[in-house]
Amino acid sequence: MRNCKGYTLLDALTALSILSVLSASVLPLYTNIYEERSTIRERKEATILLGQFWNELVLEEMAPPKERTTDDVTYTIKESSNQLCVFFQGTPKRNTVICRSLPHEE
Repeated sequence: MRNCKGYTLLDALTALSILSVLSASVLPLYTNIYEERSTIRERKEATILLGQFWNELVLEEMAPPKERTTDDVTYTIKESSNQLCVFFQGTPKRNTVICRSLPHEE
């Protein structure tokens, strides 16, 4: 039996257990990266909407809508005397606010 070349059952089980541990440790990392990618996409959409509404308000003097829903995310737009803000709840249920200052009137 000493001249047998090949893998034993113990070698195969050891390799399978190492592969299982490695894949189990990478899976939470992958889900976290996927959630953060969604958050970045939502923040990008909010920034684009804020820019559009800011241009409409400042340049065309049109009032922005109160809400806009895209891709199952509701963006709430609020205007104060000195800034325009977009509120939304992101994928990992974090409330996020992005604001932009309005020009001062003289």
